[in-house]
Amino acid sequence: MEAFANQVALTLKGQTNVALFGPRDTGKTTFTNQLALELAKAHGDDAPPFDVVKVNLQRVVSMPGFIGCVHDAMTTHPDKRVRRAGQRQIAALEKQIGFDIKVIKGSVKRSGVKPEQDAETLHAQLVALRSVSEHLVVVFDEFQRLRHCPGDPLSIIRSALMSSGANHVSLLFTGSIRNALKMMLEDSEQPIFGEAVDMQLPPIDRVDFLEYLDFQFEATGKPADEDALGYVLDATGSHPRSTQQLAWESWASTRAGRPVTLDTVIRAHDRLVQTIERSEFAAVLNVLMNGDDGEVNEVRALQLLADRGGGTVTSRPLAALYGFSSHSRVRPAVERLQGRGLVDRRDGSWYIVDPLFDEWLRRASPLADRTSADDA
Repeated sequence: MEAFANQVALTLKGQTNVALFGPRDTGKTTFTNQLALELAKAHGDDAPPFDVVKVNLQRVVSMPGFIGCVHDAMTTHPDKRVRRAGQRQIAALEKQIGFDIKVIKGSVKRSGVKPEQDAETLHAQLVALRSVSEHLVVVFDEFQRLRHCPGDPLSIIRSALMSSGANHVSLLFTGSIRNALKMMLEDSEQPIFGEAVDMQLPPIDRVDFLEYLDFQFEATGKPADEDALGYVLDATGSHPRSTQQLAWESWASTRAGRPVTLDTVIRAHDRLVQTIERSEFAAVLNVLMNGDDGEVNEVRALQLLADRGGGTVTSRPLAALYGFSSHSRVRPAVERLQGRGLVDRRDGSWYIVDPLFDEWLRRASPLADRTSADDA
């Protein structure tokens, strides 16, 4: 990812905001950490080192929640210099507005606070954030969450971080649901329409990933057989988090000084797939199964993708096989699953984002086309 990190860093240093998409658990957090290291480098007189403040929006559903996330990003920054600058700015802001922001965060009982007061506080807070560095990139992680946040937070971001006085600030919006991110940035009625270039986190090259895994196993005294490494990447589709899980499970199952074998990896993969039964994916599936017709269609679509792949989802025979009343109902169900972050589309074909979830669905299905999988 070094070349891509360099490309994104230079784009941000050129005062161009970036919207970075990558399905969940595909390495966005790891990449933003690498990007921060790249941004800290000097790339010439017109591209000095930049500081990075990351605002995690994953659990934000309200304006007070947004304020709390910005507060935490400023006061708990890992770099002492930036952290102290953030703490000074927060202290000055609290003195200005006359109360402790912990009141807004909810650690102190609040009463009589109007929504417009929260909006004003967030705006003042983001303006204060501009002052923590002379060259600053603000990362809004899981930015699409703000579409559920009342109070027009996008207008506040635009006013505080994209207006006069913010010429030294660039923004990186990351998201795991492409449609939501595009809607927020490419709809002419949205406050930040056209304010960021759209980029997608690229997949890790298989050979590079293979070499990386080989080095890591070797470095810990448990070298991995070539076919074992290949199985790891084949079973996970090089999905970063699943690859990490399978590699760790295989490593932990191997005694010190012994090689990681193909049989070890196969058994580790089986154990991981079985754990899906108790995971968030199974919980979501149960909720959908007990929902309305549209939600049940989403379950049918998941099973169709797991069993048959996503190249011919609107096939009439397949739609009938999986219980759809019409083949025209398949695509809307798949698109709703995309909105949930469970599926995505690549090269014209739909696929389930998490390969362990995909395999769990396939193994449990009475309709799975196992012949081709067994032959492979």
